[in-house]
Amino acid sequence: MVLSLFFMFDPSSFTIFPKCPFHSITGFHCPGCGSQRAIHSFMHGNLAQGFQHNFIILLLLIVVVYDAIVITINKGFKKQYFNLLHHPVTTKSVLVIIILFWILRNVNFYPFNLLSP
Repeated sequence: MVLSLFFMFDPSSFTIFPKCPFHSITGFHCPGCGSQRAIHSFMHGNLAQGFQHNFIILLLLIVVVYDAIVITINKGFKKQYFNLLHHPVTTKSVLVIIILFWILRNVNFYPFNLLSP
């Protein structure tokens, strides 16, 4: 249901979608800013434009695909491969990447301004 709204309506043009409260209060971009526009772009086949709205979605995509592959192999082929996502170092690394992305997308000079939505 919600995805159909993202497909039919562009979040940058319609006010039915919620605005980021962090950005509204502080004026800074959070790691999720631009995600609604990115989802809309992805659903219409505009991958480059989607990544311009929020580049960190690439990390999410990698994590989801990796997790799905490991789960499928473990359940479908009755294997027991260790899922690296369940390792504390991986969790901390992803957190560091997200925090760095959050900081760098608010730096207002090239090349960091390319990270802002």
